[in-house]
Amino acid sequence: MSIFPVFNDAIKEKVIPETSGTKEPLFDFKTKQIVIKDGKVVMATKIEQVMQWIELLIRTEVDKYAVYKDTNFGMTNLYALRGHSLFETPFFIMELEREIKEKIEAKSDISSVTDIKTEYNFNKLIISITVELVSGETLTREVNI
Repeated sequence: MSIFPVFNDAIKEKVIPETSGTKEPLFDFKTKQIVIKDGKVVMATKIEQVMQWIELLIRTEVDKYAVYKDTNFGMTNLYALRGHSLFETPFFIMELEREIKEKIEAKSDISSVTDIKTEYNFNKLIISITVELVSGETLTREVNI
């Protein structure tokens, strides 16, 4: 007999959400705030991290912020030509899609960009991107600028 109680229950393993080894807070680009649920910061899954990274890439201008200095992170053509009437031209659309494809495919989690569609309305540019991850999953992200 032992003075400590003996329990016959099986030890349950803790289920950890799929992440790529890093913890990243989930960010809502519509409200421009980090998602908080029940007073705690919600961490993004691996798929959500990739989707956030794509949107951040498109919304960032190259070398505008000190944290991205000399990293070539962000878009050059999209923000350099802002204010010009080039958004409707086929040359601008092809150049924008080429830059997006090159920068997204440079990320190690993404195997290929399968589709990019750009639509220009009066004062809004809508970019829809479909990517295939290394894990085999297909994601679609729509960014309104």
